[in-house]
Amino acid sequence: MPITLTPYTSDELCQGHTWVITNEDLLAQVVAKVLMGKQLHVEKILKGLSESRVNFRDNVVNDAINKLTLEDNEDPYHRDGLIFQIFSWVAAHKSKSDTSVLRAPHLVKAQKGFDGLQININDGNVSDIIIFEDKATENPRKTIREKVWPEFNEFYLGERESELQQEVTTMLSMRPDIVNDIEEAIETIFWEQARKFRVATTASQSHMSAEGRARLFKGYDTTISNHTVDYRNAECVHIPELRDWMQHFSEQVIEHLNSYRGNPDV
Repeated sequence: MPITLTPYTSDELCQGHTWVITNEDLLAQVVAKVLMGKQLHVEKILKGLSESRVNFRDNVVNDAINKLTLEDNEDPYHRDGLIFQIFSWVAAHKSKSDTSVLRAPHLVKAQKGFDGLQININDGNVSDIIIFEDKATENPRKTIREKVWPEFNEFYLGERESELQQEVTTMLSMRPDIVNDIEEAIETIFWEQARKFRVATTASQSHMSAEGRARLFKGYDTTISNHTVDYRNAECVHIPELRDWMQHFSEQVIEHLNSYRGNPDV
């Protein structure tokens, strides 16, 4: 795996993992292939299965490169957010169970709505649904307090159930074999106890200790209250000089993309 996860629990505030990027080159290859829509191929890599032959067309390579290429004076935030959502998807793959369904990362830099969704299945029934928010930011505490908690509160109060129902319907319609009754499974999203939450963020070095995580995710237990700690999931990674690192990483991904050009069997 290109990202190593270390689990933690912060008393009754939250639980989750700290991340360390342990194989940057492999992560760049994974991001390149996801950006070309080859997430099924990537899932095999992440599961340690033998890789099948994959065809890469030049127009798909070009489109992926365009997603990573900034226009003159363009802020990098949307590009970096897109990359970080793929990191989050990779990390979620490692921690999910075999009976979980994970939504593929979207490939639009400025996509609105929640950033990811995981449906957990137990004996053919939906046990819970985890709503993701992923933030690649240089101001993690402010971003979480001012953007993530309000987003989560809306879902917690049921204000955006139509969006959630649409996503759950699409995901389960593609995997009808894993649930006993798809209509009943879709209705699960209306149960307050079925909705769980997961924030993933870049963090300062000072946030990577137990005390730092408690400061970073302060207020989670009041935003998502009256539930056990497993309803409040929180992931974090420290990337020094975030914007410069993301630019360098984007260039690595583009190198891999260019290596696929004209090579149909990578």
